[in-house]
Amino acid sequence: MQTQRTGNQLSLTWSQGDIPVGSTIFQSRSSEIGASKKQLLVVDKETHLLLLNEDLPVFFIIQKPDGVSEIVGERIIPFEGCFNFRDLGGYVNMAGKRVKWGKLYRSSLLSNLTTKDHDTLETMGIKWICDLRSTAEIAAKPSPIFPTIKNRHIPIGTAKNETSETQKMEIPDDPRVYEPLMGESYRVFVQSKDGFREILEYIIDKADLPFLFHCTAGKDRTGVLGALLLKLLDVPEKTILADYELTNKYADAILGEMQGLIEVFSGNTQKIELEHFRPMAEARPGYLEIAFDEMRKEYGSVDAYLEKGIGISTTKKAKFQSMMLEGE
Repeated sequence: MQTQRTGNQLSLTWSQGDIPVGSTIFQSRSSEIGASKKQLLVVDKETHLLLLNEDLPVFFIIQKPDGVSEIVGERIIPFEGCFNFRDLGGYVNMAGKRVKWGKLYRSSLLSNLTTKDHDTLETMGIKWICDLRSTAEIAAKPSPIFPTIKNRHIPIGTAKNETSETQKMEIPDDPRVYEPLMGESYRVFVQSKDGFREILEYIIDKADLPFLFHCTAGKDRTGVLGALLLKLLDVPEKTILADYELTNKYADAILGEMQGLIEVFSGNTQKIELEHFRPMAEARPGYLEIAFDEMRKEYGSVDAYLEKGIGISTTKKAKFQSMMLEGE
């Protein structure tokens, strides 16, 4: 089953057998089974449902004849002032358990959110936001303040005490350097064990969900944290890589965002061939695999990195799974 939104049209498509005849499909603004909902359809031979709705996000609650209910959410949530906003729910782990929708969200920077976007975040019930950017990036493009949502800065790839002053840097002219630079960045992210520990322990200990995390493009630092969260839930690596690649829908938007940052950090004195930076704007699976390989090199496996490197014990992992997997 999958959802797709175009403007105010939201569709749910499924294969025969996915939803048994006699099932009832409801819509809801909440991912909780018992939440307020509106009946849409009692399934006969249909394999498609089209809903006209401008609400974000919408969850479909499927109540089957045997009494079992299933939720399907929107993977990509089209905010007006923020791209690459996604729900990490719905993935099936190696034990056949499904990740709950509406609990873990990832996105690009939030600096350009509209009034409608602010209202959407409030409606989604997000409890806290984690900004993975450097202090200098935040100074260049500050995040908005949300009265009811905690905003924490836990940088990945840079030290917590780094300066907020924008340091002028030289931008290489050779486009061949950018792909290797990305690979090196992912090796650096792996060393941010204290940052990952602080984030993961807070999520697990406080059970403060729903939770949103982001960097500038919602691609690299966000991609590694998203991969670690799914790994803790025993989601297969193939699925994790496929989720990571969804960012490529926004490669051009990321290039545009990079242009502004490059101009700030280069002092706006260099001519910029923006297309040279495309390797930095794309979510190439090889980048995430470099991070995984670095974890394996140091600890033997990604699971061991999470347990021994970051410090997420089997007890904490089990607690996180009980929070985040349906039927737990």
